[in-house]
Amino acid sequence: MAADALAVALALPFTYWLRFHAPFPLAPRGEWQVADYWRIYPVAVLSWIVALASVHAYALGHEILSMRVMQRLVKGSLLAVAIIITVNFFFRIAPETAYARVLAPMAFAVSVVFLAGTRWMLRRIVRHLQEKRGIGQKRVLLYGTGDLARSVAQRIRDQAHPTFRIVGFLSDNRGDIGREVNDLPVVGECSQLLDLLAPLGVDDVILADPQLAPDRILELMLDCEKRMVNCRTVPNLFQTSLAEVQSELFEGVPLYGLKETPLQGLNAAMKRTFDIVVSAASLILTAPLYPFIALAIKLDSPGPVLYKQRRTSLDGTTFNLYKFRSMIANAEEETGPVWATEDDPRKTRVGRWLRRWNLDELPQLINVLRGDMSLVGPRPERPFFVKQFREQLPRYMARHKVRTGLTGWAQVHGLRGRSSIEDRLAYDLYYIENWSFWLDLKILAMTLRAWRRGAQ
Repeated sequence: MAADALAVALALPFTYWLRFHAPFPLAPRGEWQVADYWRIYPVAVLSWIVALASVHAYALGHEILSMRVMQRLVKGSLLAVAIIITVNFFFRIAPETAYARVLAPMAFAVSVVFLAGTRWMLRRIVRHLQEKRGIGQKRVLLYGTGDLARSVAQRIRDQAHPTFRIVGFLSDNRGDIGREVNDLPVVGECSQLLDLLAPLGVDDVILADPQLAPDRILELMLDCEKRMVNCRTVPNLFQTSLAEVQSELFEGVPLYGLKETPLQGLNAAMKRTFDIVVSAASLILTAPLYPFIALAIKLDSPGPVLYKQRRTSLDGTTFNLYKFRSMIANAEEETGPVWATEDDPRKTRVGRWLRRWNLDELPQLINVLRGDMSLVGPRPERPFFVKQFREQLPRYMARHKVRTGLTGWAQVHGLRGRSSIEDRLAYDLYYIENWSFWLDLKILAMTLRAWRRGAQ
């Protein structure tokens, strides 16, 4: 918070300098009185910190700077500008002053840059103190050596910031002592837990043994508390992957379950609005291409111009997906539902060209406008394959908690066609559980970049 206050305190005078003193004028200089801006200066800095706090920019356990934190810095800065404008309007801090209007967007942009830069420097300082000197690090002892304990260890080691340092595992098997699990030593038996806390300098114990009874868990927690050591447990949830679990409080009762998507309520409305605006604009912009594509398809091979196919989308509902036909008519009449391949002999000459440029997908903008699909989401699959995969792959149907999309997180990472279904599902679930408007924009940008590379 202090670092953010410093960043804003420096950003606002710099914005003022850019507006009125920079050698490259961004707007007509106009008349200015520096004293009028100094009157609102402390209010502005305070408003910025209050706004950042209100969007949880200081939530414990979060990285100092990450993509999620950047989103909060942007949201908080927008809110701060709104607060400053509102406060000045109602309380007239400088009643005779007409502040330059361009200062508001300038202050927003400059402050976000300064906030990100200050946090980047702070993160480097903290990492140096933690990694090189051990300041602020917590030494963690893992109770157990099974799959659950290994998953916990991997998650801790995958974190971008080294707040926790694992000193080792405890095992039920005396013969495990001295060997390594996930490149970390087994330092003793589970029965030696209390005796090893002080010699190893343990700050936190994580109970990651699914066989522990509730009474034993409580006993271990109370014993660790007597020695001023934090002790927590990881719910087994039938060996469900930790990445798939979320917890919430319901009337004070902790509840655990599989992760839900944040794409609900206002987020869902915002995404749908974006889909409607962009798909409508894209249909208008690409409309001149349609007669030429239709004529090329007709001249190349007999059959309809448009191809429709039943696909599965939100909540398992089915819809007709539209594409420009890129294969011979009735391509699956003899084989039944099969996946297309890169050198599929059923493709027409025009179809190969359409697929190279992804122009066969253009009619799906109609599906997006109608609400069958979204611009970004898991790619829609046919009911025939959905029926197979939902029995073979755990959590496959979770990908239908959102509308399917023209492009997706799996596709921009090269997972198309006959690529591994398991890998595609993992990427789809990551997208669903970590959705944000920024992630959608990132995927669209990556899609455009890949399209340009393919066209070159």
